[in-house]
Amino acid sequence: MEINNKLITNALRYMRVPPDKHDQELFNIAAETFKKIEGFLNPKFIWSKFGLEKLNNGIKIANTEFISGDILRLMQKSEECILLAITLGAEIDRQIILSQKNNMLDGIALDACASVLVDEICNDMTRKKILPELNQDQYLTSRFSPGYGDLNLKYNKDIIEILNATKMIGLSVTGSYMMTPVKSVTALVGIKIKCRSQI
Repeated sequence: MEINNKLITNALRYMRVPPDKHDQELFNIAAETFKKIEGFLNPKFIWSKFGLEKLNNGIKIANTEFISGDILRLMQKSEECILLAITLGAEIDRQIILSQKNNMLDGIALDACASVLVDEICNDMTRKKILPELNQDQYLTSRFSPGYGDLNLKYNKDIIEILNATKMIGLSVTGSYMMTPVKSVTALVGIKIKCRSQI
């Protein structure tokens, strides 16, 4: 993956560096960290398409109710949706812990760059694997993950179970609904139909 200024700027944002404090030294640290991550990156991605039923207070997918006004609004014009999950693998978690013990700045940079990459790779996999499977008159809503808005974090567990993601990509969830490996994402994406003027 090409390391560009957008990725580096996003990493510095995750590191909580104010824009007016960005300098060449920090840019170099972020750029070198992205290069370092490539050595132990092991991304795995899974997705599936489902019909959905709209409820008064959420939606129902694969016999599972997702209670959320936000997700209901997102899916208002969708009859189908995508469930997806991605993980960067367990090794990156181990490397972050080791880096934080040896050099806190390196650990913070590694954690930030990994967070940027999991989103970037998820976007890339969506473009390469999901978009080509859509009909010409279909397009995707924005991605929405448990923990955003009023969509409870507990739905990480439901998405992982529906996708069989533990077996397929090694993704699991703790008793507090945090994912392991940590640098992972689950999400729902609606499929909408374009109006005639958009086709």
